[in-house]
Amino acid sequence: MPSPLADRDIALFGGSFDPPHCAHVMAMSYVLTCSPCTEAWVLPVFHHAFAKDSAPFKVRLSLCRAAFACFGRRVRVLDVESRLPSPSYTVQTLRHLVAAHPAARFHLVVGTDILSETDRWKEFPEVTRLARLLVLNRGGPDPRAAGPVFPPVSSSAIRADLAAGRDVSDRVPRAVLERIHAAGLYGSGVPA
Repeated sequence: MPSPLADRDIALFGGSFDPPHCAHVMAMSYVLTCSPCTEAWVLPVFHHAFAKDSAPFKVRLSLCRAAFACFGRRVRVLDVESRLPSPSYTVQTLRHLVAAHPAARFHLVVGTDILSETDRWKEFPEVTRLARLLVLNRGGPDPRAAGPVFPPVSSSAIRADLAAGRDVSDRVPRAVLERIHAAGLYGSGVPA
């Protein structure tokens, strides 16, 4: 019996998503409309390999589900990295997904800002063997990337602005911001 994912192109979009923001949503819109990918799987990192501090995994998972709900079933937010050894390495996540879905064609969505860090990734040549890179322009045009230039929105700047009481509604999806304020995340105030 053929795999239900046979001959399907699936975008994999990993990151801290701490918190997810409008550029993440814009990237998914582009990928689903202008690439061969018919669906995308968002993969929040469980334990960052570069030892970055983050909000708890379940919180970021919930924020991602709110951010990408507008895409319906075309975007799935998966907790797969919480079930793999820590720290989270892209190569081990890809190995797991390829083994579980051998007939799918995976495309790893990365921004041009990440390309300068690939020497720090575990087994980056293996990453590119397991999934085709789908490089997006982030912050400025780059000949290595496809499509439009996406705004250089920064989750760390958003966290700093929230802690300082500044408005971030122009960078954070409404459903995400509502959850952030309700839970008092990132120093945004007392939970409602």
